[in-house]
Amino acid sequence: MHPRILLVLLATALAAASAFAVSAVAAPARAATGKVVSLTFDDGARDQYDNAFPLLAEHGTPATFFVNSARVDAPGYMTRAQLESLESAGHEIGGHTVAHADLPALPAAEQRRQVCGDRVALLNMGFTVKNFAYPYGNADATSEQVARDCGYNSARRVGGIVSPGGCNGCDHAETVPPADAHSTRTPDSVKTSTTLAQLKGYVTQAEANGGGWVQLVIHHVCEGCDSTYAVSPSTLSSFLGWLAPRSANGTTVKTVDQVVGGALQPPVDGPPSPADVQNPSLETATGDVPDCFQLGGYGANTYTWTRTNDSHTGQYAQRVDVTARTDGDRKLVTRQDAGTCAPAAVPGRTYRLGVWYKGTWSSAVRAKMSIYYRSATGVWTFWTNGPALSGTGTWQQTLVTTPPVPAGATNISFGVALPGVGALVVDDFSLADLGS
Repeated sequence: MHPRILLVLLATALAAASAFAVSAVAAPARAATGKVVSLTFDDGARDQYDNAFPLLAEHGTPATFFVNSARVDAPGYMTRAQLESLESAGHEIGGHTVAHADLPALPAAEQRRQVCGDRVALLNMGFTVKNFAYPYGNADATSEQVARDCGYNSARRVGGIVSPGGCNGCDHAETVPPADAHSTRTPDSVKTSTTLAQLKGYVTQAEANGGGWVQLVIHHVCEGCDSTYAVSPSTLSSFLGWLAPRSANGTTVKTVDQVVGGALQPPVDGPPSPADVQNPSLETATGDVPDCFQLGGYGANTYTWTRTNDSHTGQYAQRVDVTARTDGDRKLVTRQDAGTCAPAAVPGRTYRLGVWYKGTWSSAVRAKMSIYYRSATGVWTFWTNGPALSGTGTWQQTLVTTPPVPAGATNISFGVALPGVGALVVDDFSLADLGS
């Protein structure tokens, strides 16, 4: 764990021990009730750093940035160094799942991997990660419990507060403290159509109705970079300039952590990944896609996927027909998730990967196994290819022994790629740990 986070956790543990000597049950620290606004920025987009960060500094306004760990350092998103600059300036870094997952659509174990894994990755980067935002604002009872179990002090949905054209009869603000800290409510997300008057209205309607907590949900800060979820820098600047003087009337701006409070909880790992390929013979499927697999590929090509009974073993196999190609390929690979389907990989160890295949393609088409690995922050990266395969009318097995797994890798994904016109049928995936 990052040394800075370890020191915070040790200090928290000592404080907790001291508090226990006075009272067996200590209430979490919370801000006083009143009129509070929190500016929250989702997804870690680079334009937030380029355009919002200077405006926040200009107006002395703290904010909370909810980040997907797999997007850190990715094109279009903030780098780790930029996030460190935000936190050093007094802004809060929160969690948002590893890869912006729609949690209610996932099994409970994968939800835990997405939520816990994101927090662990961000803690290991050195950030003080205490609060969470559900991607798309979506959560169910399982998601809320997962957020608690992963060590988050609060979790934010989207909606539930009176907004223009919606949520009539709802409250005008979240309560302080929130009635359900793992299902906090907000006005609608800020959109390109949201006016300065509407932003002000979210604050004034709370002020006029007994106060409370107004969390504003912002995604992009730019002119024209997103057609739906963006606010222009000029509108944000005008709003911040209007908001700052309202402290004289008792309306303050705080980070989510400053509102919710509570100690930094220890990291909690998600469930372990499987050691083997799941659904290796492709027998179970959701629709036409085998469970624990995904249809992959890239580039300009024309193709058709078919779930076929022309199988090596069992009842089903998967077939792709590529009828035209400019570039790229098509392939069925083991699902690149956070570890519910993706087999575990141990750094330094080698693995023998197998796929049974048959099909027709010309000698100029270099069909081959494509292999990927997942990093500790949740990023899936192309790793290596197997040897070129010739077309065959009978079932053959391609076996590839990987190089030693790179340091920091956690999972493996693989499948056979068809980078040209032809037909490919695959079945019976396998993985064997050959040790180090």
